[in-house]
Amino acid sequence: MMKKTLLYLFLFLQLSGFCQVKNPDAILNSLKRKYIAVKDYTVDATIVVDVWFLNMPVKKAKLYYKYPDKIHVETKGFALLPKRTASFDPHAFIGKNYTAVFVRTEKLGNTIVDVVKTIPNDAGNDVILTTFWIDEKKMEIRKMEMNTKSGGTFQVEIEYNNLPFDLPQRLNVVFDMKDMNMPKNFNGEIPKPDKNAKAKEKGKGKVMITYANYKVNTGLSDKIFNEDK
Repeated sequence: MMKKTLLYLFLFLQLSGFCQVKNPDAILNSLKRKYIAVKDYTVDATIVVDVWFLNMPVKKAKLYYKYPDKIHVETKGFALLPKRTASFDPHAFIGKNYTAVFVRTEKLGNTIVDVVKTIPNDAGNDVILTTFWIDEKKMEIRKMEMNTKSGGTFQVEIEYNNLPFDLPQRLNVVFDMKDMNMPKNFNGEIPKPDKNAKAKEKGKGKVMITYANYKVNTGLSDKIFNEDK
């Protein structure tokens, strides 16, 4: 309870210096409505991993998504793919039960964006705080930062290229390596420990996911998401 109170106080202090305050719920609801037409999709993904202790080749995967929260990934061998950001779904990113705060309007690169923060109202939610940088004209998430209890902090930059339904072409994900749970077996090579190992463990991991060949609203069966492939 104390942590949530401090978060609200922090956000209030941030807002106190700005005279123009937009309605954050209106912004997020507009974003949700934009993607409500996406009921499911399949897409080919190319995954490039930059993690200090992994010598991992470029991976190919096929990703299946079905509204509201079904995700299935097919790939040969292990692919380091952060589950929270594997599929693009603004509904899941934003959530349902939250308190939203408009922070400011700023310039991100050459794009004017609205910065909005959300705090889940459910104390048991693994997400603590999410920050969105939303293109105010195209109504697209350009950047996102998610603070979680179990997985540390995820930062996601999203690139678009006029694809159907304004789905993204590339996600650049940066995450805290110290909070990642790695499987015992994977297709990578772990180097021998050295004197810098502890410092590197506290560093960041990076994953670049490039999407191609979207197939949207094909009526995916629920069976796909119950199979291990």
